[in-house]
Amino acid sequence: MITKTMFIVISIFFFMGCSSKNTIILLDSGKAQNAIVVSTNKGSKIVNRVGSFVQLSDKNQEPSSLKMMSEEEINSRYATLFNIAPIKPRTYIVYFKKNSKELTPESKKVLQEALKTIKERSPCVVDVIGHTDTVGSSKANAKVSLKRANHVKSMIESRRLKILSLVAKGYGEEDLLMKTSNNVPQSKNRNVEIFIK
Repeated sequence: MITKTMFIVISIFFFMGCSSKNTIILLDSGKAQNAIVVSTNKGSKIVNRVGSFVQLSDKNQEPSSLKMMSEEEINSRYATLFNIAPIKPRTYIVYFKKNSKELTPESKKVLQEALKTIKERSPCVVDVIGHTDTVGSSKANAKVSLKRANHVKSMIESRRLKILSLVAKGYGEEDLLMKTSNNVPQSKNRNVEIFIK
């Protein structure tokens, strides 16, 4: 059995048959670093450059040496797969004024972009996830983050878009965008993520 382990940053790749061989290609994930390890019973290869690939013919043979494929060739060869692949999720982050559920002026524009994406992808699934900075108690911050998430959720609902699922969650000061010590005001952590898939 061929095992594939992704490390550093998960990236998009296709595992597909090419006559009697399988080809594993690393595609551009938009991240600075991404790679996959392709392993068989006889060895492994690291595929760590966009457009690089290895071929496999048997679980008891080592993966081929690393080769490169141009973007044009990838698009030509695998156009059918790209056409049926799910659309990559989009994330928008909006920020709040301190001690408020009011969006910053810039975030009002970001919200409009998110609403446009939701409309274009309808019907879709949307998660609205609220966060706070570390000032105050974790219990209070959990409540504030959920209020902010519900506020953004209500703005999305008011547009009456076709959404399969719209869920608001409050993570408080957990899973912060900017890691800080306790009781540190950080405007980047007072946010709501709008995750569209």
